[in-house]
Amino acid sequence: MIKHWVFAAALTFAGFAHADEKPQPAPAAPAAAAAPAYPALFVARDADSTLYLFGTMHIRRPGGEWGGPVAQAALAEADEVWTEMEIAENTQSEVQALVLSAGMAPADRPLSSWLNKDQRAELAAALQHLGASPAVFERMRPWLAAMTLSVMPLMQQGYDPAAGADRAVIGAAGDARQRAFETAAEQIGFFANLSDTAQRQYLMDTINTATGGSDEIDQLSHAWESGDLERLETLVLDSFRARYPELHQVIFTQRNHNWTETLVAELDGAGVDFVAVGAGHLLGDDGVVALLRARGVDVERAE
Repeated sequence: MIKHWVFAAALTFAGFAHADEKPQPAPAAPAAAAAPAYPALFVARDADSTLYLFGTMHIRRPGGEWGGPVAQAALAEADEVWTEMEIAENTQSEVQALVLSAGMAPADRPLSSWLNKDQRAELAAALQHLGASPAVFERMRPWLAAMTLSVMPLMQQGYDPAAGADRAVIGAAGDARQRAFETAAEQIGFFANLSDTAQRQYLMDTINTATGGSDEIDQLSHAWESGDLERLETLVLDSFRARYPELHQVIFTQRNHNWTETLVAELDGAGVDFVAVGAGHLLGDDGVVALLRARGVDVERAE
């Protein structure tokens, strides 16, 4: 399973596939005559406002453009650029402090106390494989341990949160005003407030897949780069929605509805807004695109 919980400066996503799903071969390269494909961009317009919706991938291998020419031109038009949370140097230090506050385990409940004997052995094997310190992980709550285990193997395989498309968008945004849907405290709270059952399940699933290769994240990256929304929805949402209903409600549904309210209000104003959020938030029946359309907003695929 590719993990959704990759954490850098903000709540990020690497996507989901079912734990039992066998990696599929990477799609064949397009024929030379095929038109180039790019990450998906949507647009909504009314008489005096334009709203661009760009689905990002928050952890990528360095190099390559963050979006196609239409998305880059749209960003150049923007008066305001929205991300999930503020992307700035001062936010980094705030996130680190909040993670330490909310993610470290109390002395009387170390990480090992959440697990039985066999599960502790599985954790030890995963940490050994990754070259991670058992003592450091013992001081973490399950959600933080799982999040850390999610991102470590990806970074060892060349993926980097600093290369995420969100950061690239902000870096290319020029004088556009940066806006954020959520604060760092709110984002960390999504995980810190998970039930004990959800945290334990998250940790065990991450332990079970921490030693895997990069096939699944590579598939996700290819689907994102080529704007393959059907494949993205399969990888990111389908099995996750059924397997983790509590987490899906917290991480996707609740936030998508909140963001949609904000964007409808923006459309009632004037100007050009460029929204860059994890691609999974734009997909599915409870994605931002579908929710806007349900509110009567005409949203079209632009790239």
